Amino acid sequence: MSFSIKQIDENDKKIIQDFNNELKVNGYNFAIPDKNDKLTSKDFILKKNFILTENNNLVRAGYTLKQQWFKINDDILKIGYYYNPITAGLFNKKYNICGLLLLSDAIKKNSYLFSLGMGSYSNSLPKLLSALKWKLKKVPFFFKIINPNSFLKNINYFKNSKLEYLLILVLEKSGIGWMIIKFISLITSLVASIFYKKNEIKCEQVNFFNDEINKIWEKSKKNNSFIAVRNNEYINFLYKDKKFIKLKFIEKNEIIGWSISICNKVNNHKHFGNMNLGSIIDCLALEGREMTIIENTFKILKTAGADLIVSNQSHIKWKKAFWKNGFLRGPSNFIFASSELLSKKLNLKNKLNNDMHITRGDGDGPINL
Repeated sequence: MSFSIKQIDENDKKIIQDFNNELKVNGYNFAIPDKNDKLTSKDFILKKNFILTENNNLVRAGYTLKQQWFKINDDILKIGYYYNPITAGLFNKKYNICGLLLLSDAIKKNSYLFSLGMGSYSNSLPKLLSALKWKLKKVPFFFKIINPNSFLKNINYFKNSKLEYLLILVLEKSGIGWMIIKFISLITSLVASIFYKKNEIKCEQVNFFNDEINKIWEKSKKNNSFIAVRNNEYINFLYKDKKFIKLKFIEKNEIIGWSISICNKVNNHKHFGNMNLGSIIDCLALEGREMTIIENTFKILKTAGADLIVSNQSHIKWKKAFWKNGFLRGPSNFIFASSELLSKKLNLKNKLNNDMHITRGDGDGPINL
């Protein structure tokens, strides 16, 4: 059995499709991409797909490596995001070694690697990364319920057993759940009112960001030990889809921050059922203006009809901004994993550093929302 790893090209479509068919036959609904995407003409963000072949004619695994510029401490480095590793080990144990071979190949291409998401520490990829001395930490999850009835009807996360299902059903049908959620909302609103400061903020929804938002990047980057470069080129490319709600915030004719959000109806989502889900995906602001950005983005999503608004945030300033706006902390399945070399560069200990800025916009973007 001879294994080799290569970047895919047009000649690999047939063998990749054959492997994807194997996955489907064995009950797996994901697939290896069969083409490469050069994300920007200036190599600002570069994504490549790789396959592992057996005897050069049979695909047994594949992964994607996205490389982009990050500020780490005082340096700007191009680091790698390792994701979408898929191996034949899912349905044939003799190929379990493929996962390790993929990761080793990615590390050779860029030793400053990270992964995001992954669901649970008990899943296969987090377990492999942990065994190889990667640091794994969960990015905090925040939520705010707008429509209690829709939330109780659709929140599948709390319906993993018959007992949990019956409890939620009783809370929904009796009206008790509605009263509890409204009471909690009242308390959090009172807390938020303590920090509320009236200000004349102009909120503009835009189709794209011009270079004025680069001021935000230049002035705020010093407050972050780990952050993807967030200038207008990066933001405009990553969020070019019209589904994104792109907001900029102006005070006294000067831009003070921006946010990217989305509001759509999810269908049979494993956690959120069929809710109208609002998500604050990405954001950046001048220091001290974080709370204002979240406050106004929340209002836009509420007006758009969101039943529930969620976000993942790691930076202490943004975590406080969500808390001060009445958001609650919930269980997170969004794991940040850093390679041994990247962890040393970040000086990671037992938890994420408070000045690391990680959101749903990092990694492969706002997926699974």
